[in-house]
Amino acid sequence: MTGAAGGLGRALATVLDRAGFDLALIDVAEAVLDSSTTTRADHLRVVGDVTDDSTLTSFVADTVERFNRIDLLINNAGRVRYTPVQSPLDEALSSFDELWRVNTRAPYVLGRLVIPHMIERGEGHIVNVSTDHVHTCGFPNQLDHDDAPECPWHDTPRRPFGGHAFDAYDASKWALNGLTQVWSAALRRHGIRVNNLCLGATDTPMVRQAIRELGGREPDERDIAAWMSPFAVARLVLELHDEGPRGRSGDNVGAWIGHPLRLPPAHPVLAPNTDLR
Repeated sequence: MTGAAGGLGRALATVLDRAGFDLALIDVAEAVLDSSTTTRADHLRVVGDVTDDSTLTSFVADTVERFNRIDLLINNAGRVRYTPVQSPLDEALSSFDELWRVNTRAPYVLGRLVIPHMIERGEGHIVNVSTDHVHTCGFPNQLDHDDAPECPWHDTPRRPFGGHAFDAYDASKWALNGLTQVWSAALRRHGIRVNNLCLGATDTPMVRQAIRELGGREPDERDIAAWMSPFAVARLVLELHDEGPRGRSGDNVGAWIGHPLRLPPAHPVLAPNTDLR
């Protein structure tokens, strides 16, 4: 799993550890070496930059050497930069390149490194952490909100949109759906599933950063109360994985504030027996 030092990654490590997983964790922050949130000290923990291909190659090789298998890859590492349309081109391009390397290229490289090992075993699951900017409670299907009266978009359907300063960020996350759809179709015959988690506001350093940089203030109690718990989201990811080899693949699983945090039914187009011609 990438991005394992804090926020959702740290919560995922805790939840998966308690579920009995052997973990291979990587993050650019040295906090990834902290084993206090897991029950075991023998997990593989690496301080490394996911934008460096040689680092990812070594990380996968070390994981296979340590555990002899890779059952689940979670591409969780992510970065956000704000690129209003009025910002200078050189600044916007610098942000775009940085976001693409972390949010899109790294999952692609890591997936390509892991997929051969999963094919050899005849099973596996890849989860790409995306954003609710691309899959909302109003798009592509409008929900009735009977069970989500506290959703901010209860009365007005939410379009797929993150905000005026998110063109580069949203592009990097929309691209994950391309990887997910093609991989899910190509790998189904090998017993490998691929899904996106389209994650809304969760109590993580990234969301707190957004409040500071876009709102110009510190998060207050009302903000924090509305956000989803990273541990609740981590349990949702575990539930998604536990669907097993016949579970959904190619799905965009929405996790949104103001909504019950549970797995929705898989879209019928994504059923395991769907014709993929």
